[in-house]
Amino acid sequence: MRNKILTTLILSALLTASLASCGDTKEKKDDSSKAAAVITDDETTSDEEVTADEDTTDVPTADEDSSAAPAETTDSKAETTSSAADTKSHEEWLSQIEAHTFDNGSSFLELNAMGLGNVYQEGKAFAVVPSDAAAGSRYYKVYNSTDGGKNWLDCEDYREVNGDNTHIALDDGGLLLFSNHSARSEAYPIVSYLCFDGIGIKAYELNEVLAQTVLDDERLLKDVENIDYTVSYTGGYSVQLTLTDPATGAVVCDREFDFAPSIESALSAQ
Repeated sequence: MRNKILTTLILSALLTASLASCGDTKEKKDDSSKAAAVITDDETTSDEEVTADEDTTDVPTADEDSSAAPAETTDSKAETTSSAADTKSHEEWLSQIEAHTFDNGSSFLELNAMGLGNVYQEGKAFAVVPSDAAAGSRYYKVYNSTDGGKNWLDCEDYREVNGDNTHIALDDGGLLLFSNHSARSEAYPIVSYLCFDGIGIKAYELNEVLAQTVLDDERLLKDVENIDYTVSYTGGYSVQLTLTDPATGAVVCDREFDFAPSIESALSAQ
């Protein structure tokens, strides 16, 4: 009987130990599952963070690209317009002035051909229109347009000494005046540079610019008592000047003259 009780107690202890072992195993499995779950959550969070970092990289959007493009196009158009204006010839500027007939019946282009009108900036022009003559002088009405010839405003009148005068319209918007046999009794042509100063015509006399010219017979022009001339424009500030002896008609000088240095000197002296 005693042995039976002892056997029962041993079996009971073994059963209890077995159950306890199973409980530990289950708890370990649960803990392992929890740990696995924690690791899985951490990995998922890490992947999401990486994805978020990649998404926040500075990459231009379609809207940003489209907004930048028009600015470049605008700059390009501005440069093209500026370049076109810079390369436009003086003849093209002249052709843009609208047709207009002045009081003496001349158009702007006709006055320009006579050296009595010019374009000094794109769309800006002046006209020197013959008016009255009296007491050895010639008077001119001066007009200015800043809108391509649509409107012409009155400016100060211009007076010039009567004589053998020739006007030439220059490519820079100014005029050259050659004057000889006037009331001033010139022995040879006197040259002046005329330009519009916003109020009227400003004249710069190129003092004795031709005085030291050596003629074909080696005389200086300033030493000749009387001379005739013809002049034609060759471009820039240059002209072809032909001087002849009025008594014989013989050509005593025929050459091209560049008045740029004389004009620059006269303007800088003012």
